[in-house]
Amino acid sequence: MRLPLTSAAILCGVILLSGCTAASTPTAAPTATKSATPSPTPLTQPEEVEKQATTLVNLYSPLVCTNLADHPDVDLNEAVDKVLATYATENLDEESRIALAHRVLEDSAAKSCPDQAARIEEGLTAG
Repeated sequence: MRLPLTSAAILCGVILLSGCTAASTPTAAPTATKSATPSPTPLTQPEEVEKQATTLVNLYSPLVCTNLADHPDVDLNEAVDKVLATYATENLDEESRIALAHRVLEDSAAKSCPDQAARIEEGLTAG
């Protein structure tokens, strides 16, 4: 059974949103189970980005906003690059991983701190 978010995506979201560095967490080995229902069709890259971004924003947008307010001088592109270099996001290519990180920042601002939206837009396009 495939979880809606991979452990790496959750770590990526938490690290991206908290601005902290942490050691990676070991993941449990998946268990095989027999199922009478057919396996779902794998998601496309854009569908996977949408799914993960929505979940991460719903879970962590207040934390993103708190950290944006606490660190007004942080270079958003450098933060995104650091997270993406440290934590792989399973099932996503590099372009999709970057899109996911940007979406989490942009959508978090739209949801929880609209006053930060312009900063994020400018910060992500300036780099």
